[in-house]
Order: sequence, then structure tokens, then C-alpha cells
Amino acid sequence: MRNILRQSTNLLVHRLAAAMTVVRQGLRLFANCVQQAGADWYRQDFPLIGYLFKYLLAAFLALWLALKMEMDQPATALLTVVIVMHFRSGMVITKSYYRLIGTVIGILFSMLLVAWFAQDRFPFFMVAALWIGLCTAGSLVTRNFQSYGFVLAGYTLCIVGLPATLTPWHTFQIASTRLSEIGVGLLSATLVSELILPQRLWENIQAVVRGKFRDFSVLLGTGAPAGLNQPFLKFMQDIYQLESFRASAQFETDDARVHSTTINQLNVRFMAVSTTYIVFQRLVKRLQAGGRQPEADALLALMQPLTETILIDGHPVEDAKALASLQQTVIVFRQGFDGLFNQQLLALASLPDINLLEVETGAELLQRLATELAAYLETYVLLTANPRARQVDTREFMAGQLHMHIDWLPVFIAATRGALTLLILAAIWMTIDWPSGILAMTLGVITSTLFAASPSPTATLRQFALGVILGIALVYVSNVFWLTAAHDYVMLCIVIAPAILLTAWLSARPAMAVVGAGLGIAYFLMVGFNQALGDNPVKYFNDSIALMIALAVSGIMFSLTDYAASPWASTRVFNQLRQLVIDACRYADMTATEFEMRARDLIQCSGNVHRPASADSVRMVEALCATLEMGHAVIALRGVAGGLSAQPQRLLQHTLMLVAHYYKQPGQKNRQQALQWLDHFLAWLQGGEYAEVLTPMQAQKLTTQLHFIRLVIAAEMPAKQPQALRMEVAHAE
Repeated sequence: MRNILRQSTNLLVHRLAAAMTVVRQGLRLFANCVQQAGADWYRQDFPLIGYLFKYLLAAFLALWLALKMEMDQPATALLTVVIVMHFRSGMVITKSYYRLIGTVIGILFSMLLVAWFAQDRFPFFMVAALWIGLCTAGSLVTRNFQSYGFVLAGYTLCIVGLPATLTPWHTFQIASTRLSEIGVGLLSATLVSELILPQRLWENIQAVVRGKFRDFSVLLGTGAPAGLNQPFLKFMQDIYQLESFRASAQFETDDARVHSTTINQLNVRFMAVSTTYIVFQRLVKRLQAGGRQPEADALLALMQPLTETILIDGHPVEDAKALASLQQTVIVFRQGFDGLFNQQLLALASLPDINLLEVETGAELLQRLATELAAYLETYVLLTANPRARQVDTREFMAGQLHMHIDWLPVFIAATRGALTLLILAAIWMTIDWPSGILAMTLGVITSTLFAASPSPTATLRQFALGVILGIALVYVSNVFWLTAAHDYVMLCIVIAPAILLTAWLSARPAMAVVGAGLGIAYFLMVGFNQALGDNPVKYFNDSIALMIALAVSGIMFSLTDYAASPWASTRVFNQLRQLVIDACRYADMTATEFEMRARDLIQCSGNVHRPASADSVRMVEALCATLEMGHAVIALRGVAGGLSAQPQRLLQHTLMLVAHYYKQPGQKNRQQALQWLDHFLAWLQGGEYAEVLTPMQAQKLTTQLHFIRLVIAAEMPAKQPQALRMEVAHAE
């Protein structure tokens, strides 16, 4: 009996121990799940909650300061907070800086304009329209928040200069009051964004840099099975996004300031290595499409050491040790490239009908790819693996500055559109003595200048109009039902909190940010607590009609003068790309970086980079790639020609003249003339007649560059486009 009791007790103890073990494992698993869920929530949702809290706090602080200082229009301070608040602290500081500059310039010009033409409206509005046109043009020829400063300088005229025309003797008071209200909003947004849960742009910069390296490593390691269009446009977006972050992070952290030129250099070097890789892949596809499979296989075999090292188990390298190993592999590849190339030549020697010049041309591209990849890795490691290391000195980087391409026709169209929008609304105001005419002109100028640089301004304006309609509806609820019961500061904060939170929530989502901007601007332009709290139905309906008329006028003007949507805009872009090649042929001082940046900037401004799946975008990228191929080849040819004697110099100048003539007048006759001359030049080089004027090394470099130029010109025939490109265009259509 005792044995049975003992066994039962032992069995019960074992079962309890097993149950406790299961419970402990379950609790441990539950704790891990809760910890993982908490980490995911903190990483994904907490930043949004923190942003909404900061947005609300900045608005309440601006309202308290404006009321405490008894300002005429506290809503102006709140509107400033709505405009400059951003998820990242660096963006807020940069926007505030350029808004202050733009506001001061706009106020000074407004005071000058009122002093000149206070008694005569016609010259006043003509000069004001000219000012709006100049500010709109300035917003298009600059980038990032410098462009935003021009927008602010433009519509500050409406919020200061136009009210001052009604009471010219109060001009200085109006100007100083508006500046004080805007300053309160800027100060509140900057302090809250910088002191409360700051979100640094430097983290975004690091993420973009690593993501760009990861995407390029995958492309280099796996090739381009789905075509080159998507990755090429993705790389362009990354380049411009990184440049935007770099420009906005100058006021943020020491790391961002120290590595500003490093980031700039990384962008330039990534642009060079990605373009060389795209050109190499296009050459391989061109050989495959032309029945030159052995030559294409030989080039891919030459690149295999790079493709095998760039990925580890199918994943890009990340840690410092793997990056150092990759750098060493690239160096070894460059040093041993001649041996690998000779091996491929020996393997091809036994095959019939082999064009070794194709392989030599591709091999030179591979050598350039390895050199540019080594330079890119050096800068990448400096920025990511060792961020506290010495930054690139500005004097070392003067030749690599990013260049812009300015097309003055769309700039002139946008400037004219902004000026006409102001004049049309001003004519309505003067004709019918419209009480809300100033508000209509203000919103009309805001939309015509702010959306001038948008790749699709009509669609952007529709989103903004949706936000304005939501703001008008919310103002009605606030004015009629809530403001009448708000008798102190706390109640006033409760009244405006829903509009602030909704604006912040929409602005935190890129797809809805324009809707949020429209809601916030409309709400704080119309909300009824400037001079006194309460509801004024007549003013509300007048202001609502004014906003809708301003949107209608802006929409009509954009639909009539939308340059990007016009059928001849793409043709003009193609012609400008060809003009870049002509400039590269004619001007010896053009560098490869300048050429490439101007070409990419041209496509960026055309808006096609934002529509990567469209057939027009595919054709535009094909034209850009062909332009980059020819431009780099021409500039490289000029580099080879630097130390040549007079006779080869004359031959090269004639070659460049024929290439420029063909790109200026792309007809069949000029094309054949250029190809025949290139064939004659190549025959002269390959026939050994150059011995008296060229060394074998110079002749080899000239031969490969001239042959590549011939390949690009010959491939411009639609029938000879690579099959992959035709399939890509057909798929996009």
C-alpha cells in the first residue's frame, strides 16, 4: 500500500513538474510575443502617435503665444505650424528657415509695392503679377526647400500687400503683425519638433544609402531578368531622395553636416557605377539579340568574379568584415583582369566567326565598372561602416557637384500661369467689389506656385481641392456648434483639436499629404477666432465661395497650360537629350558627371520617373540610356584624344562633328554618313597605318570607343532594338 501511495505521489510530482515546465514555456513564449509585438508597435505605430502629439502640442503652443501677445490673427500662427510641421525634425528646421527668408523678402517687396502704387490698383496688380511670375519661376529653377522659399515670397504678397492696399497707412503695422504671427508659428514648430521625441533625418539617410547599396548588389549579382527600366528609375529616385535628405539635414546633426560632401560624393559615384553597369548590360543584350552569343557569354564570364562576391548566399553584404572582403575582391579583380581577359580570348580563338572587337569593347566597360565600383565602395564604407571617420574635404570634391538642367519653356509657362491667375482673380475682385477677393487671390497664388513643379499638377490640385472641401465642412461645424461655446483657452484648444489631428494624420501619409495640406490651409484661413470668437454666416459663405472660385480658376489655368501633359512635351524631351549629346561633342570642358546629371535631371523634371510602368516612361528611359551611352563614349573619346598628335586630333574632330550633325538632324542620310566614316576610321586603326602617329595602347583605346559609338548609332534603328526592350515596351502598353 505504501509503495502504491509513493508511486502515485511521484507520478503526481512528475506531472506537476511537467505542467509547470509547459506553463513556464508558455509564459516565456507569451512574453516573447508581447515583447515582439511591443517592439513592432514601437517601431511602426509609436512614431505616428508621437508625431500627432507633437503636431498638437506645437499648435497649442503657437495659439497660446499668439493669444498671450494679443495678436490680431492667431490663426496665422496656427496656419504656419500646419505648413511647416513634418515627421522629421530636420525638415521642420529647414522649412522654417526658408519660410522665414521667403516671408521677409515678400514683406519687404509688399511694403515697397504699397509705397509705389497704393492709390492706383492697375499698376499695383501688374507689378504684383510680375512678382508672382518671378517667384513661380524661381521655385522651378531651384530644388528642395530653396524652391519653397520662392513660393513663400510669392504668396506673402497676398497676405500682407493686398490687405495693405485697403488701409495703406497701416502697412507697417500689418507687415510687422503678420511677421510676428508667422514667427510665433515657426518658433513653436521648431522647438517642439526638436525637443520632443525628435526624429532625425540622418536615420533616413542611412536607410536610403543601405537600401541603394542592397538594390544595386542584387541587380549586379542576379542581372536584370525583368528588364532594366524599373531598377534604373528606382536608382534615379534614390539619388534625388538622398540629395533632398542631405540638403534638409544640414541644420540637424553633426553627422549630417560632417558627411554632407561624403553623401554628395556617394551620389555621384553611385550614379557613375550604376550607369556603367546599365550600359554593359545593354551591350550584352545587344550582342545576344544580334546572334553574338559567344561574345556575350565571354563578357558575362569576365564579370562572374564580381557577381559571385557581391552576394553571400543570395544576400548583399552588410557587416564591416564582409565589406572589407568585397573591397579586396574588387581590387584583386582589377589587378588580375588582364589575365582573365586573355583567358577568354584564348577560349574564343578556336570558335569561328568571332568578333573580338565586341569583347574588347565590353572588357573596357568592365574595367571601368570595377574602377567605379571600388570608388563607390570606398565612399559607402566611409559613410556606413565608419561614420565618425574624416569627411571628404570640399576641395577634393569640387569637380563632382550635382548639376541641374533647366528648361526655360515650362518655367515661362508656369510663371505666366501664376501671373494670370492673380490678374484674373484681381479683376473679379475689382469689378464686383468682392469682400473675400483677397482670400481668393491668396489661395489662387498658393496653388499656382506650390503645384507648379508637380509632375501631375491637375491631379495634385484635385487632391488639394478635396482637402479644402473637408476643411470648409469642418469650419462650419466649428464656427456654428463649437466656437460659440468656447470661452477660454482650454475650450478653444478642444475645439480646434479635431482639425489639427485630422490634418496631421493625413499629412503623415504620403498618398494623402496634399489632402491634409488643403484641409489645414482652408480651415485656418476661415476659422472664426481671429478678432472675436463666434459665427458669421455671411463671411463664412463668402469665404467658401472664394476658395472654390480660386480652385476653379487654378484648375482651369493648369488644364490649359499643363506642359507635362501636352503631346509635344515628350518630343521636346527627346530633342533635348539629343542636344546634350551635341553639346558633349562640341564642348571639350563638359565632364561625364555634368553630362549625366543634366540628362537625369531632364527626365526627373519631365515626370516620367514617377510613372515607371507607363509605355512613355519605358521609351523615355530607353532614350536616356542611349543618350548616356553616347555621351559617356564621346567624353571618354575626348579623354583619349588629349595627348594625340595633330592628324588623329583632326580625325577625331571630324568624327565628333559627324556625330553631332547626326544627332542634330537624325535622318537616314546623316546616319549612314556617320557609320561610313566610323567604318573608315576603324579600318585605318585596325590596318596598322597609325604606327607613325599613335602608340598601340592609344590605338586600342580609340578603336574600342569608336566601335562602341558605332554600335550605339547602329542600334538606333527600331528593327535592331533588343528583343528585351521591345517586350518591355509591349508589356507597359
